[in-house]
Formats: sequence, C-alpha cells, structure tokens
Amino acid sequence: MTSGRGALTALHLFLVWATMTAAVPPLGFGLLVTAWGGGTGAAAPILALGVPLTVGLLATAGIPAQTVVPLCGSVPQRLGWAVLVFVLGTLGVLAGLAAYAGGVDLGSASTRIALTGAPYAVAAAFFVPGRWVRLGAVGALAAGVAYGGFVGRRSRSSASTRRRSRGTRSMRSCCTWALRRPACRCPVPRSAPPTSASNTAPSGRTSSRTWTSRGARRSRRHPDAPSSWRRA
Repeated sequence: MTSGRGALTALHLFLVWATMTAAVPPLGFGLLVTAWGGGTGAAAPILALGVPLTVGLLATAGIPAQTVVPLCGSVPQRLGWAVLVFVLGTLGVLAGLAAYAGGVDLGSASTRIALTGAPYAVAAAFFVPGRWVRLGAVGALAAGVAYGGFVGRRSRSSASTRRRSRGTRSMRSCCTWALRRPACRCPVPRSAPPTSASNTAPSGRTSSRTWTSRGARRSRRHPDAPSSWRRA
C-alpha cells in the first residue's frame, strides 16, 4: 500500500468513526427516552427515521473512499456498504453495552462516547482490500473481546477492592485517633477529710507534745491539705 493510499484509508476510517460517534449517541438517547416515556410504540417512529438517516450519513462518509474500497464505487454499492457497516458496528455497540452492564470498566462518559464509533471503524476496516488493514481490524477486535471478557472485569474489581481497603484504612485511623486521644482531665475539688473527735482541739489534759505529733502525722497523711487546717 502506497503512502497516498494509506493516508486515504486512514481518512476513510476516521470519517467513519467521527460520523458514527456524532450520530449514534443521540439516536440511542432518543430511543431510550421515547421508549421510557411512551413505550415501544413511541420509539418506533424514532427508529424508523433515525436508522435511515444514520445509514445515509455513513454512506456520505464513504464517498472519499471510492478509490480505496470497491464497495464504495457507486451509490447503490455505497448504500449496501453503509448498511453492512451499520449492522456490524451496532452489534459491536450492543456487545459493549452488555459488557458495561456486566461490570466492565469503560472509563468516563466522554470515553464511552468516543468508543461508540470504534466498532463501526473496525467493521469498515474489514472492507478495505489491504492485508495489514484487515490484520489491524482483527487485532482491534481481539483486544476488545479480551478487555471486555477478562481485563476490564478484573480492573474494575481491583479498583473496587482498593476503594474498600482505603475506606477500611481510613476508618481504622479514625478509630485509632479516637482511642489515643487524651481524656479530659478536669480538676476535681479536694474535699477536706472528715474531722473526728481525736482531731478536735486538745483538752486541758492533753500535752502540747502529743498535739504536735498528731499534727505532724496529719500533715504526712494529707500533704495537700491547707496549712490552716494542718495547724488547726
């Protein structure tokens, strides 16, 4: 394949991808809204009007590939090519929707919209008479099947596991912080020890030495007591 033919093929596949990326999401959203609000009968006119319009846009995108794709040489052939590409690409989109509903991670909303046109570009690549182009289409199809069947599910499950582990670690750290937080140490007022008959003022029969020894013992037992109480 020459450089000019390769550039024309790349332009052809890009136009198919861009056209279907711009046309299929509004069509699908319109079908979903009308079917949700009015049932299958309300969605039938949208389907009958949207599908031929999308096929016509796809046939228009195949005009620059008249010298590359043999099926795009005339208007009837180009319409047949557009119908085949639309059917095969729609099957790929439905497979992607089923994989996404089954738990496969397909990225953000903008990424999913960009991926909408990929099955149509892959389907259009199979009609290009070039060995390397068709091998690339087979490789893209195999990569999509492998990701939808194995890699995407595993990556999504591992991402959810990481989120759960992060939540568990944050909960553990909060619990550890709460347990290590020092308790409130409020000052507790000290109550004076109860006075007994032995702690009263000495009578006349009690010697001053005996009263002094009692005061010393009281000071040792209650070091925080006020000095006026120890002297009492």
